[in-house]
Amino acid sequence: MSLRMIKKSLYTSIFFSVLANSAFAAPITSVKSPAINPPGNFYLGVFGGDGSSGQFHASQFGSAFFPEAAGGPLAVNAFGHTKSQSGWLAGAQVGYQARDILFNSSLDWRVTPAIELEGYYLGNRSFTGDLINNTTRVPEHDFVVTYPMKRSVFLTSAVLSLNNPCYLFHPYIGVGFGGAIVEISGADSTQVAPAEPGINHYNSNTSDTSPAFAGQVKAGLSYDLNEYVSLFAEYRWLYLSSTHFAFGSTDYPTHVATTNWQVKIDSQRYNMGVAGIRFNL
Repeated sequence: MSLRMIKKSLYTSIFFSVLANSAFAAPITSVKSPAINPPGNFYLGVFGGDGSSGQFHASQFGSAFFPEAAGGPLAVNAFGHTKSQSGWLAGAQVGYQARDILFNSSLDWRVTPAIELEGYYLGNRSFTGDLINNTTRVPEHDFVVTYPMKRSVFLTSAVLSLNNPCYLFHPYIGVGFGGAIVEISGADSTQVAPAEPGINHYNSNTSDTSPAFAGQVKAGLSYDLNEYVSLFAEYRWLYLSSTHFAFGSTDYPTHVATTNWQVKIDSQRYNMGVAGIRFNL
């Protein structure tokens, strides 16, 4: 065999050896398509904001034990409404986000259902109003009332968000139901016509607590900072059912004795703006 043929055979062997070694040494990679239906996850969130109420109706009921010479007991059934009020709120939530549901394959739009448990506190605010007792015994029988109120709300909510892997923003809507604890502390009822300055008709007990049914709808937008943390801002409308309170009798040496006072506050409605942060677990 000639020297030229030997060199050609040697170069060919070296070439195929290098090619084979490169093929076996190269890492094996695969392209994995994004999951159409990724698994669900739990999340935690904290939030705060501000809200305002509309006017709501209020009434107080009781009797003043005037002597027979002065006409006998006087029934007090006073009705009116409170003024609107604003205040802060703060709360926390825990939720479970289920698997995506693909509904538009060409644009890759998905809806994601979730369920949330949340509780929040509406700060102490004093609601004031004018209550009038229509009676023929006196030309006027009017009261100015003040109800410093705290509200703790607990809800279970169903949430539906709209997602697309190409966007970091996710609009969502939700509806929730639950209960609330409404506390009034330091209630005041002052008669202004005929005037009785310095007399709080609830003075022997100015505090009471009442449960209420709570319902809420919300709509918001979340923004993913990364895989684990997102920010959100939302509008909430909160409904609280009517509440009933029992305050103490009027107990002054200079005032006729009374029964305990029953107070009814009709349903309350709040408009709230909320912002918060959420952590995926």
